[in-house]
Amino acid sequence: MTYKPKEITEEVNISKIHPLTNLAQLLGTVVGVSLAIYIALGLAVDAIVPRIPIETEKAIGDSSIASAYLLLGGTPIENDPRISYLQELLNSLQDPEDKIPLTLHFLKSPIVNAAAIPGGHVLVTTAFLDEVKSENELAFVLAHELGHLRNRDGLRGLGRGLVLNLGWSLVFGTSGGGDSSVVGTVINLSSLNYSRSQESAADLSGLNAVIRRYGHGGHSLDLFKRLQDEETDLKVTEYFYSHPFSENRVKKLEKNADKNGWSMQGEKTALPQVFSQ
Repeated sequence: MTYKPKEITEEVNISKIHPLTNLAQLLGTVVGVSLAIYIALGLAVDAIVPRIPIETEKAIGDSSIASAYLLLGGTPIENDPRISYLQELLNSLQDPEDKIPLTLHFLKSPIVNAAAIPGGHVLVTTAFLDEVKSENELAFVLAHELGHLRNRDGLRGLGRGLVLNLGWSLVFGTSGGGDSSVVGTVINLSSLNYSRSQESAADLSGLNAVIRRYGHGGHSLDLFKRLQDEETDLKVTEYFYSHPFSENRVKKLEKNADKNGWSMQGEKTALPQVFSQ
């Protein structure tokens, strides 16, 4: 008797699902789980940050100043008559309920920027001051940075950064990069969206401080109105930016001012003579 094997009619060991479909499903699962973990840990950070003592925040900020200088590409200026003026203006804009001492850092830098670091540190670059045309504009930007300090956004950002770094290390065994780039992109976009909500809150807090000091918000948004013309040439969506576009933030602030009964008309306050020397 001769054994005759049965002819195989189906490839039973080969999946009917295309390999690319399997890859897409796996990648989608990894991205989804990673993003869910990141969001959950981020919420945990948000819950912890308000409980951090002022002393701890100041210690964190003091240790971050050198890195902030590098980020803004600047070197600190110590002997400049504008420093005392900036410090006084900054102090005058601080909410009376905020107890943390403020420290103004004036940097020689070609980068147009101002920034807030945990612990009451506010950094202003020379290039930024070159763009400012009135005290009202300057006051709004400084007050905006004070809004970040008041909301402890810097601590939240540091906490989320640590969570992200820890997540990369646990999942991929390294800090970002490599095959994890897709996951990193998704998480990064989520972070940008979170940053925009912080920016909007700081804008509103800043305008409130300006109204409190001057009695009106007139000319405080002039800098951003000038920036609108530069941004109209951008071909990318606002979704990929941490800051809202100037046109959108001006409209939103004017809408909030109207809602709160804040006047956006008033006298322009000139910069002191020391700025023209």
